[in-house]
Amino acid sequence: MYDVFGDGIFVADGPAWKRARQATSTIFTIKTFKNIIVPAANKSLDGLVDLLKSTAQSNDQSIDFCDLFFRYTLDSFVQMTFGQDLDLFGTQYDGKTKGSSPSKLSASSLPFSEAFDFAQDQVDLRFSVVIGWKLLEGLVGSIGKRMKASCRVLDDYAYSLIDERMASRTYQSNLEKNEAVDGDLLGLFMNARDERGGGLGRTELRDTTLNLIIAGRDTTAEALSWAFFHLLMNEDLISKIREEAIEILGDENDGQERVTHENYKRFVWTNAIVLETLRLHPSVPKNTKCVVSHDQIPGGPTVEAGDIIRWSGWQMGRDASLWGPDCGEFKPARWVDEKGSIKQFGPYKFNAFNGGPRICLGMNLAMLQAVKVIVELFRHFELEFAPGW
Repeated sequence: MYDVFGDGIFVADGPAWKRARQATSTIFTIKTFKNIIVPAANKSLDGLVDLLKSTAQSNDQSIDFCDLFFRYTLDSFVQMTFGQDLDLFGTQYDGKTKGSSPSKLSASSLPFSEAFDFAQDQVDLRFSVVIGWKLLEGLVGSIGKRMKASCRVLDDYAYSLIDERMASRTYQSNLEKNEAVDGDLLGLFMNARDERGGGLGRTELRDTTLNLIIAGRDTTAEALSWAFFHLLMNEDLISKIREEAIEILGDENDGQERVTHENYKRFVWTNAIVLETLRLHPSVPKNTKCVVSHDQIPGGPTVEAGDIIRWSGWQMGRDASLWGPDCGEFKPARWVDEKGSIKQFGPYKFNAFNGGPRICLGMNLAMLQAVKVIVELFRHFELEFAPGW
């Protein structure tokens, strides 16, 4: 995975991981959410809403929401990370093509978005074949060549923005001043300092920024796709979403107030819907760790250095011993207590956001993004499955 992730937070160990995690942990502040993350999410969501409004005017035209959500998350994460607009909703939707793909993308967005998708798919394939992926990419020359080309596109895109930023700014120790100038997460990463006062180098900036986009793009898009699938089969839950929206944001016809970092946790039922979606459809359905040293798993076996431990978050979410006999049912109510607040379950029962030292730093960002999209789309639109579903 090095050709895609580099020494980023998801694949690094030891000092490299500690350094990457420390840099990433500094960006998730209230100020960052207010000044960078939410404005980027708003801009991308506005593009999505405009596209849906345009599509709704065409009779008998279905639309692929899974594709839209992947576009939204990539668009918003690139916007908040690099301050760049990929314009993934800036073209008319062609309902005649399978999957309702846009007829074209802007010239600047096409190479990056296509390269990003292919590289992600290829990494997934490598996990499927494990031992033979190098042989496969060597034998099927077109795959290996396209993978190298895709990684080169990602590198060129990230490095061009990093180099441009480095050339246009002078390093200053005043974080607020640089944040105001940059207005994106790259600027914050460039200001990050470790305990010795050292900053991230060019390659570290590439790894950190791309890892952030990779982490946030697929996971949130998949969660939204499954959430909408379940919601369209449970109209009573859609009613709860709209009732909460009116209570918290006001008249739905006004539409001026929006979901923000300050209010998203007040949407109890929408948060419960997202959490229940992640229980049944975790974005990382399986995981693997290599044992570093001799240890005893609580209530389990002894493990030795080099042992491989595998577990399935997907299976855990469907384990009756953890969630009861109705574990296979989509029931957001299991997340709401008698006081109307969200129930808290430990990360070793509900581990959609991992646990321990590697617990997801961006879980609040992921929840905000998901709640925001669900509330604001159902506030604007009546949705139903396409004919034949």
